[in-house]
Amino acid sequence: MLNNLLSPDKNNFLLKKYHISSKLLIPGIIGSYMLNKYDYKPYENVLHGVNVLNIGFHSYISSSCIISDYIKPKVISTAFRGTNIITHSIACIGYIYYLKKNY
Repeated sequence: MLNNLLSPDKNNFLLKKYHISSKLLIPGIIGSYMLNKYDYKPYENVLHGVNVLNIGFHSYISSSCIISDYIKPKVISTAFRGTNIITHSIACIGYIYYLKKNY
């Protein structure tokens, strides 16, 4: 379980979700922009939250692929993978907290 979490680029289920999330990035961002521009507050928080999670997930998987491609020593790779999941989790939680506090 922990290995799947630290190496999501080697898990076919997560890679399928990654490819789906990549197709939703631009429509989600455009939707957030439109809701923000025309001031639809009730729906805005939900879509912004979904976009934060989608972008965070997509970025986490992308960073994991880069780690697999360029960092070969296992000890260093594991350290970077741990740092990767921690920083992406903190960033997503921080953005969600910001949305909850300010909207």
